[in-house]
Amino acid sequence: MSLDINRVRALEKIVKLKIIDLSRQKIVSIRSVNTEWGDLRDYVLGDDVRFIDWKASARKGKLMVRERIEERKHYILIMLDVSESMKMGSRISKLRHGIFASAALAYLAIKDGNKVSLATFSSFINEFVPFGKGKKHLYAIFNVLVNVKPCGGTDIEYSVWRILPRIKFRSLIMIITDMISELDSLKKAFKILALNGHKVIVFHIYDPEMYKLPEHADLITFKDPLTGKNITLNVKDPLFKATYYALVHAEKKKRKEFIKKCRATGIDILSIKTTELVEKAILKYLIAKKRGLLLK
Repeated sequence: MSLDINRVRALEKIVKLKIIDLSRQKIVSIRSVNTEWGDLRDYVLGDDVRFIDWKASARKGKLMVRERIEERKHYILIMLDVSESMKMGSRISKLRHGIFASAALAYLAIKDGNKVSLATFSSFINEFVPFGKGKKHLYAIFNVLVNVKPCGGTDIEYSVWRILPRIKFRSLIMIITDMISELDSLKKAFKILALNGHKVIVFHIYDPEMYKLPEHADLITFKDPLTGKNITLNVKDPLFKATYYALVHAEKKKRKEFIKKCRATGIDILSIKTTELVEKAILKYLIAKKRGLLLK
């Protein structure tokens, strides 16, 4: 795949603006979690004044500097669901939000010096960028993201089996998906990764507006993204409305229980609205880094 440099740089610009905006909103202090600190030592002319420990300096009566410890570098795999269901969305598709979140995670992880890999999947692995670092590698990841095309159903379990041989080191695996798949299959997929020593964080992306029925129409016709068939429904029919909302409620309850059970086994699943995905994904990465959850 040739490098679409204009679209890649446009995505890079969007990601930088989102990160800057996030930092300005003080939702999370990006700088504050990027540094690990070691022992104190006397200040030497030429040291960066930002690293002066003022409390220790006041205590000792002279300028003291807190030395930086070189952070451990890690392996991070970003898995983005690109199945047909991800192209749905009330305003912007779930896939587009997922692309921005994947790009932001890759940007921050590579900026921190980690080795990063990207896999796009549906019922199989669509595209795979091996682990690497540096700006050239970041552009290779961005190039895949700007050329993503949704296709097929979702089979995370099969995709995980296909990706495992390509992960040679214990990694942090961040999966972005709408979890439109059999729950038993999802659980097996997450468990497989965890049993192989990987730290798994799943971003369950959903659009709350998608479950609302239209207010100014009687009949609606839509194409089922999974079967491809056209379906016409009378959304004003009281029986249909009652049945529909009962099914939606039951599905939400089932998924909440599923997430609860997964968390009990050490699988970190976050249900996130499309509009919050980028911010919450960045925040989760930074928290994982601060708490030492990125594994070698």
